[in-house]
Amino acid sequence: MLFKIVMQSKQLKSLPKFSRFLSHTSASTQYFDLHYIFFKENSIKYVKSFKSLCPRLNTDNKRQAAVLIPLCIVKDEVSLLYTLRTSNLKRNSSQVSFPGGMHEMDEKLQDTALRESCEELGISESSIDIWGSGRFIVSKDIAIMPFLGNIGVIDPDMLNVNHEEVQYAFAIPLKHFCEPANCKYTYFRQKSNRLMVLPVYTNDYKKIWGMTAYMTWLALKSIIPEKFTQSISSSLYKIN
Repeated sequence: MLFKIVMQSKQLKSLPKFSRFLSHTSASTQYFDLHYIFFKENSIKYVKSFKSLCPRLNTDNKRQAAVLIPLCIVKDEVSLLYTLRTSNLKRNSSQVSFPGGMHEMDEKLQDTALRESCEELGISESSIDIWGSGRFIVSKDIAIMPFLGNIGVIDPDMLNVNHEEVQYAFAIPLKHFCEPANCKYTYFRQKSNRLMVLPVYTNDYKKIWGMTAYMTWLALKSIIPEKFTQSISSSLYKIN
């Protein structure tokens, strides 16, 4: 699932007034210890921080969905796993997403995230360790519950993805997000004249923006020390 937003400008900017979006520390100075990040007590701390960063939004009359924000280990590096949606889908085709989908009746939202992740990535439920959830992130007509989790050591190229929904899966190391050159932003002005600003992450695969970029930022802020991450004021972020 990926939130699609209509912007007046989709150009990537790097103006001084928005420098708070960028890290001032090179990723080469930070070592992401595998055992530390995946230590059980730390995962509890990450979820608590993740939930506290999620705004409290009105979900009335919204259809519900759930996504998994999957941490993984790729070539000995802690990474986030993404999927590129196929071009034939009705919603958010050819865009970067986290695995997830619509909630089914009599199903817990965590089970939705598990089911959709297994279907899209071709992995088993036993390989997914869900740490916990945030709060609903609301788009125009859908309320999405994000879950943080760990899917272990993987090779994205070897995943048996569901090609009806996923073109391919790819992983981005956490340290990649700490390089200022990889962290941009986009902004637009609402009818109320309020300026809305969202992060955008560049990489060798496909630009990460919109809802997926925002949820990426929530995860990074929860896991990586403050001085290594770009900052964004939650007061600037709003979904109608």
